[in-house]
Amino acid sequence: MSLINDLIPEVKELLLTDEKKYPYLIKKIFTELETATFPPDLTVGTAQTLIGYFDLLALKADHDSFIIKLYAVFGK
Repeated sequence: MSLINDLIPEVKELLLTDEKKYPYLIKKIFTELETATFPPDLTVGTAQTLIGYFDLLALKADHDSFIIKLYAVFGK
């Protein structure tokens, strides 16, 4: 099961917007999202990038911990 469909729309939109500026990075992220089953299956770098997009949107997670924010990126 791909995690791409679980991304919140705002983060997915930012990823697609940055695809022209950072094609290799975004391709790597999408490849990881396609092969991962659960958010903790992602590499730390990809997880941190996704959380960075989440923070750019000024969205708030229930808690400020890394893993809680990562799950918030997927709307969980």
